[in-house]
Amino acid sequence: MKINKSVEQAIYVIVILALQEGHASVKSHIISEILRVSDSYLKKILIKLSKAGLIQSNASKTGGYQLSRDVEEISLKDIFFALELHNDVIEFKHLSHAIFDDEEHVREGEDKILNEINRGLVSFYNELDKFKISELLHKEAYEKGVIEWEKKIQVKK
Repeated sequence: MKINKSVEQAIYVIVILALQEGHASVKSHIISEILRVSDSYLKKILIKLSKAGLIQSNASKTGGYQLSRDVEEISLKDIFFALELHNDVIEFKHLSHAIFDDEEHVREGEDKILNEINRGLVSFYNELDKFKISELLHKEAYEKGVIEWEKKIQVKK
C-alpha cells in the first residue's frame, strides 16, 4: 500500500501543533517551512483537518492553527477519515464478463470480492484507531508544548 503525502503531512501537522509551546496557534507558513512542503498544498490539508474537528483555525493577526482535541485522542484513523481516504470507491470494470457468460455468477463473484475487501477495511481502520498520534511523542513534551516553532525557524535562518 502506498500512503500519499497528505497522510504524512497531516500526521506531522498534529505533532507540530501538539509540541507548540503553550499550545499557542501556529501559522500555516511556519508549519510548511518546518516540513519543507508547499504552503498552498498544506493549507488544503489544514482545511480538511479543521473540518474534521482535529484542529481549529484562528483568523487574526496572531492566529494560526491549534489542536481542537487532545493529541492522546487523535488516531491514525481520524487522520485517514479527515483526509477522506476512506471514501475511495471500488469500481469493477466487470472484466469477468470476458471470462464468464453467466451474469449471476459474475455478480456473485464481484459481491464476494467486495465483501472481503470491506471486511479487510473494517479491520484496517480498527487497527488505525488504536494508534494515537501521542505515541510518537514524549508525554512531558506534549502536555504543555515545549517548542516555539517560529523562534526555532528564525534560529535556523
